[in-house]
Amino acid sequence: MGTKKVYTVNSDGKLPQKHSETSMASSDSSSTYHNSHGISWAMAAVFIVGDMMGAGMISLPLSLGRAGLIAGVVLILLASLFSGYTGIQLGENWEMMQIRWPKYRTHCRRPYPEMAYRALGNWARQAVAVCLVVSQFLIACVLLLISAENFTNLLNTFFGLHLDFCIFIVAIALVLWPFSMLQSPMDFWQLAVISALSSTVAAGLIVFGASWDMPTCAPHRQMPALTAKQFTLSYGTIVFAFGGHGAFPTIQHDMAMPGQFNKSVISSYILITLVYLAVSITGLMAYGDSMVDTVIPSIQLTWVAQTINVLITAHILPTIIIVLSPLSQQVEEWIRIPNQFGARRFLVRTIVLFLVCFTALSVLKLGLFLDLVGATTITLMTMLLPSIFWLFMQASHKKREDGLKAGTILPNTPDVETASLADVWYYTPKLLLAFNLISLTFGLVGGLTSAWSAIEALIFSEQVAPCYVNWFRHGFTAEVAGGSVNCCGVFKNITHYGGIEQCSILSSGH
Repeated sequence: MGTKKVYTVNSDGKLPQKHSETSMASSDSSSTYHNSHGISWAMAAVFIVGDMMGAGMISLPLSLGRAGLIAGVVLILLASLFSGYTGIQLGENWEMMQIRWPKYRTHCRRPYPEMAYRALGNWARQAVAVCLVVSQFLIACVLLLISAENFTNLLNTFFGLHLDFCIFIVAIALVLWPFSMLQSPMDFWQLAVISALSSTVAAGLIVFGASWDMPTCAPHRQMPALTAKQFTLSYGTIVFAFGGHGAFPTIQHDMAMPGQFNKSVISSYILITLVYLAVSITGLMAYGDSMVDTVIPSIQLTWVAQTINVLITAHILPTIIIVLSPLSQQVEEWIRIPNQFGARRFLVRTIVLFLVCFTALSVLKLGLFLDLVGATTITLMTMLLPSIFWLFMQASHKKREDGLKAGTILPNTPDVETASLADVWYYTPKLLLAFNLISLTFGLVGGLTSAWSAIEALIFSEQVAPCYVNWFRHGFTAEVAGGSVNCCGVFKNITHYGGIEQCSILSSGH
């Protein structure tokens, strides 16, 4: 390839040279572009960390135990490898789109569905748009529930207030309401920094707290029983922890140099993988199967556990805003809301946030939904679609180049070439194709088996009345277990402090 050209693209999308709206000459196929108002690759890496590392991280120790220590570590490493690879593929896809179709150099409200359209056609654009909306919507619900539970635990521990955590679902939604009106992640980079720093410090405190408890808990530790069902469910949780790809194109589009997105992915994934391994291994070796849902309630140093609660909440709140951004932009695109702040945008984003809040109030046992989302929409958008898009877009690009060289396609004609499966086989180097097939197999087999286990568990789980039903029945106060400790040991009654009064096992009558 020749030397890359670098063009500055202003907010109006104008370039030093005039190009067609639908295609570019083949001589420009190696160009890269500079967004004069964009963020750096390092800041984009911070966005990735802020987007991914938090809610899934605190569930990893239990997932590691359910998969088995060695098998679980391998599963985390494979998920990191393949999802990091697909993240790089997303970056290459978006850069290719900006080169081949100049209209994508200006603000694009739905980059992921547009990528599907250029790779597979209009049907894929609509399907991916729906998948993105469902995925981001459910993720926002999960994050809202976790942050509300954290606030409840804090007030119960330090002030003895036994308020129903449902109240905090509404309160947090109201706090986030004005921030949900921001146009894109580039408008709230400060929140991304807070999110990334808080989750990183929280990870360090989890390792510290588990290490502090290890001399007391490890001698009485019992590892979770290994079953095929638990192993497949652990896949869904682990993929959920690496499932930030829905926002990747939006983050890359807001970069000053979108061609440097690979640096952002690689650097952020190195940090995320190291943190995930440290948290999951330390937590599992300290507490074994005494953990329930997350590792935080198992940490016996109260100030450490509650500081982690605060930090995870500080991570989750801006992450909810980041997650809502592509969701809101897609809805606005569907109903053709202008790309500027106004009454219609205000109304649409208010309704979106209200629906997220209402869903969180309605479905309280979202742990199973988290597994299901991780195994379905997140697996699809993280492990499968990026590679499929990349294979077809690379093949269609090479197919067009061959047509230009052969004279069957005239220069400056609209770039409408699509690739078939035969083209993918012909134009993709076979070793690279084999690696992509391995990655796709990992995502497909893992996703299907994990989804089946999650659906089965969901069907047979005990249903819980929605928050608003409980308000009519019991009012706004409730006896909650927040602040109590999931003590370690086979019988969950081992604690640093001698007595077992603070152990949550007492509330279950054991």
